[in-house]
Amino acid sequence: MIDNDFIISLLIGSFRDPILWIISIVIASNITSSLYNKKLLYLSIAGIIWGYIRLYVYKSFGEEFTLNQTFVLILLCLIIMVSIGSSIYLIFKYLKSNT
Repeated sequence: MIDNDFIISLLIGSFRDPILWIISIVIASNITSSLYNKKLLYLSIAGIIWGYIRLYVYKSFGEEFTLNQTFVLILLCLIIMVSIGSSIYLIFKYLKSNT
């Protein structure tokens, strides 16, 4: 069973990770694609890759993950990346429409 401390530590670590902010800003801007569906695809792929990177960083520090914890980590990274990237996209779209 996954406890709340595990999820909270993952959330805090996720929001402090600069990879999240850099990748989501780059993908949310119109640098990669102007289509929203492609942005969601790129954000999803980036979230999964970011989850694997975080998993192996934790493992390099000696942490051991069960299969459930691995799925939670990768799913959490995917959800956060898509949420933050979509929010930044909407902010950029709003700012561009008001100028």
